Amino acid sequence: MKRPIFFFGVLGLLCGCATTANYKKAVHSWVGAAAEALVGSWGYPARTFTAPNGNTVYEYASSESYTTSRFTTYQYNPQTGTGYATTYGGDTLNFHCKTYFEVNGAKKVVKASFKGNSCKANAP
Repeated sequence: MKRPIFFFGVLGLLCGCATTANYKKAVHSWVGAAAEALVGSWGYPARTFTAPNGNTVYEYASSESYTTSRFTTYQYNPQTGTGYATTYGGDTLNFHCKTYFEVNGAKKVVKASFKGNSCKANAP
């Protein structure tokens, strides 16, 4: 009985899951790194802006949209000669993530944060 539990436990560890907690670890691992290394890994930011404390903030953004399949069911009542159709799906799902790295005058990442509904990463 313990074998299946062990097997599925190991399988779960090997597969990993994309989670917000893993993304947080990955993003915060850049604190203390050189801005040049960050850009070398993440690419050029979508935009930069100046924080109130004078540091530069690098913003990385991603977004995706999916439309669900649309289908219709038909119901007909031969006794009354009436029927109706019901349509399901066709919804658009939007996913987005913005990640911010604050870089000080010495070109070091001093702060990292993110927001959005698709900020997820697999375990390192």
